[in-house]
Amino acid sequence: MGPQRIVCLTEEPTETLYALGEQHRIVGISGFTVRPAVARREKPKVSAFTSAKIGEILKLKPDFVVGFSDIQAGIAAELIGHG
Repeated sequence: MGPQRIVCLTEEPTETLYALGEQHRIVGISGFTVRPAVARREKPKVSAFTSAKIGEILKLKPDFVVGFSDIQAGIAAELIGHG
């Protein structure tokens, strides 16, 4: 079954999930997401590349957050700190 409430902190996982027909699982995206264009209209934007609206992410109650490498380590650490 896998994660049902996904926050994508970068564009690539958003694009991949849309391509797989799994966009219904995405609850939040990066403000830098441009592909697919429909994602910008449908999904709340909760992060930039190196910063995020932690409170907004937590309100979405994600069960999986996808980030990018160590560049977003601070965001990951803050989310982990909130459980």
